[in-house]
Amino acid sequence: MSSGEEARGLRAAQNQAFFRAVNERVEALSTVSEVVLPMRYWVCECEDLSCTERMAMTVAEYEEVRAHPSRFAVLDGHVVPEVERVVSTADRFVVVEKIGAGRTYAAEHDPRSNSSA
Repeated sequence: MSSGEEARGLRAAQNQAFFRAVNERVEALSTVSEVVLPMRYWVCECEDLSCTERMAMTVAEYEEVRAHPSRFAVLDGHVVPEVERVVSTADRFVVVEKIGAGRTYAAEHDPRSNSSA
């Protein structure tokens, strides 16, 4: 991977880590509620900071993605193959895994990790 690709991968991971942090807060706030919804709307965790689209996922689906610190849930069409690979697809979202420098950044900045910054 070239240094330009590594830099893009790192920027993408930084953006996606931001959206993941938003979703973590949404999940934390929703656990305070007594209403349990089978489906929730999460912020797309793609690299585009201007993306405001939402995707429907169950809490179990979200937790499955979050079990891997370098994976993110994005909408179909929001995958950037230069910096991530598709791990799985569902009818409502796609799971991607960061590669290269982005993978390292995502793992190091996972809010559920003890090593998170």
